[in-house]
Amino acid sequence: MPAKNTVHNSAENDIEEEGTAPENEIDSPEDDIDEVIIDEGNELESDETPSILEMDGKHEDDIGKKINQLRLAKGYSQRKLARMAGVTNTSISAIERNKVSPAVNTLKAILLVLGSDLTTFFSDEWKEPKARVVVTPKDLIELSEPSSRVSLKQVYNCSTTKNLGFLIETYQPNSSTEEKIAHEGEEIGTVIEGKVLIRIEETTYLLNEGDSYVIDTIKPHTFINPTDGVTRIVSAHTPTTY
Repeated sequence: MPAKNTVHNSAENDIEEEGTAPENEIDSPEDDIDEVIIDEGNELESDETPSILEMDGKHEDDIGKKINQLRLAKGYSQRKLARMAGVTNTSISAIERNKVSPAVNTLKAILLVLGSDLTTFFSDEWKEPKARVVVTPKDLIELSEPSSRVSLKQVYNCSTTKNLGFLIETYQPNSSTEEKIAHEGEEIGTVIEGKVLIRIEETTYLLNEGDSYVIDTIKPHTFINPTDGVTRIVSAHTPTTY
């Protein structure tokens, strides 16, 4: 018998809802046909491999910022870049926020996926893109796989100093995000069309059109459209990395 999840609607009334979440729709490895996959032995720091800062400390403040720019230019989520480079999602997040310095081999692997190399990356010719005020639909960055039935479009204006990320999300009928996403930060959003189930750990909440949510994203969570119609959400999150 399927396990029951406690569901809270917008009126705070508890109901019981049976069922299992739809099949995971995002970041399916089979979809990445033309991606470069690097051996998973690459990680942040090791006793044998020096970090970039040990080689040249003057680039400390630029590494995370540049990797973030290159990743978004490719339209990759942190999870996708991590999988392709053979490191963890936590590692990519920490590197982009300059919390840690990557080992040389790790940075090489990341840059290979992003279509760059160490020489170009540390070149004095590196030009930071100019931040935009207006972001048009064609400038939105799709973070989901082309085959996914959940669209996550990031509003990205090329700023390297912004502290807030913003997503325009579209869920096709009976679709869901990948199961139990967890990442550092906080997220707030509003359902502008349709309905959505938000499963946070063992509790499931039902949101209708016009309802909003605020969640601690370190807790594993899944977004599910259980209906035969399209669901649309706008959301903001911190930190800006995703």
